[in-house]
Amino acid sequence: MTNFNPEQKLSDYIDALNEEQEPEKKFGTVDDEEIEKLLKTARLLRSLKEAEMPDQGYPQRLAKAIYGEVYKNDPTYNSDKRTYGKRTTASSVVRRILPAAAALAAGLIIFAVLFSWSGLSNKDVVYAMEKAINRLYNYHGILEMRSRNAEGKEWLVRRAEIWTEGEKYAIKQSDGTLTVNNGEQKWQVSHQDKEVAILPLVPDPTRNSFDLRDEAKRAREYPHEIIGSEIIAGRETTKVKISPPGGLEYYLWVDSETNLPIQLETAMQNALQTTYTFVSFEPNTEIDAEIFDYKLPEGYRIVNNDPGQQVATIEEAAAISRFTPLLTQEPPARIFAFKDRIVLDYGDTTIVESTPGDTFEPVAGSALGTAAGNPLEVWQERLRWRQDGIEIQVEGPKRVELARQIAGDLSLPDTSQSLVEKAKVKVPVDEEVVKANQQQVDRGSSPWQLDPLQVSLTFVNLMVTPEGIQGEPQISMPSFKIKENNSVEAVVEVSDGPIKQVYLKRLIRQDETGIWTVVGYDPR
Repeated sequence: MTNFNPEQKLSDYIDALNEEQEPEKKFGTVDDEEIEKLLKTARLLRSLKEAEMPDQGYPQRLAKAIYGEVYKNDPTYNSDKRTYGKRTTASSVVRRILPAAAALAAGLIIFAVLFSWSGLSNKDVVYAMEKAINRLYNYHGILEMRSRNAEGKEWLVRRAEIWTEGEKYAIKQSDGTLTVNNGEQKWQVSHQDKEVAILPLVPDPTRNSFDLRDEAKRAREYPHEIIGSEIIAGRETTKVKISPPGGLEYYLWVDSETNLPIQLETAMQNALQTTYTFVSFEPNTEIDAEIFDYKLPEGYRIVNNDPGQQVATIEEAAAISRFTPLLTQEPPARIFAFKDRIVLDYGDTTIVESTPGDTFEPVAGSALGTAAGNPLEVWQERLRWRQDGIEIQVEGPKRVELARQIAGDLSLPDTSQSLVEKAKVKVPVDEEVVKANQQQVDRGSSPWQLDPLQVSLTFVNLMVTPEGIQGEPQISMPSFKIKENNSVEAVVEVSDGPIKQVYLKRLIRQDETGIWTVVGYDPR
């Protein structure tokens, strides 16, 4: 290559390095010797780890050393003083030796070095972790869960060996109990009882308490900072402090070699702190496929617990489940039929249709929309509603798209719409008290503050009996009903007492972990 923009070439090269690609294969080589030296230097700098830099002056010394290495053969360069002739500044060196475009390229390298301790380093660690998570297709490890009380006493709670590959996983507890889900069957082998329990093949909300993808997502979304490096289970790691808005900070350790999280330490909650550590961890490794094969060990008996069965057609599913499901335009990859329940598998998204119970009760704190003219529960990555005598639950990244193929009028809550501004009476809020209440809930106390109905019940009854609630509240829970909830603000109707409507808002954290606070009400 003879005609190119040196600045753009260096920029493209560094971008490729950050994405862990091979720049020469992607962009080819360059013919200019000086630019080739800069590209080589960029690769060397990219390989440096923050923990190896001993002090704040190191970047400046390294920058000078780079110039010395690149231009050591120049007769005007003074290696002792790091200068050229009588000029002593880095900018004068660039003007003296390099063409304008190459000077700009060298400046980019020096800029990157000088700012290696800035906020960019925080973003780099989280960015690298996110990229590593996206490339993770399997892993094998041993996870230890330890607890520690406020007095400093620590003990081992459990130890489990884990194999995971895509949606398949196997978990072996310390007593030998093995739980396996291969995507087609799910079972648990108890060696103590010599039993194999066939379990329902339904989506698992969590496989264990330390989910790598969830932790990487939280690290990206919450404020965080790097506070040092430590050796964990023989691995060099970067320690990251995570600070949930209004909550208690906790810590995550990221393996410097794989860029994957290998240890999580929760905040102290109810005088108890938990640490999850992968004492052994092998990502993207070779896993024996037989571990995901269902086999009945000799001498063991099978225990069925409505495991359901995979069927080929909706007609077969309807015959087993005794109802006809509502269908999407997009055909499912697999169909599983149970008594009174059908599971439609779309890969990363699942639809569960079932015979409903007596009443539809949304999860406490869930947002409300509408579907088929009925309330729509919106909770994390799940949608749930009732339609034509069937309860439908859709979970996964394609939930909205698939749900709208069943309920064409599906309407999600509008978080930009202000609900609380309509309150006739405004309730003053003490922000410090709210923060303290959020931390109290994070520690495991007063979980009722996560439920807008419970918060409304407490508020209204304290208006009726300001001296406090003794025994059963005068205005009971059946009098309270959520009218609107967009996940950030909510309105609760009250059928009895002096208050007609209560207006609430999540002031600290606008997700399912955030508490509700009364900010207004309408008198009756």
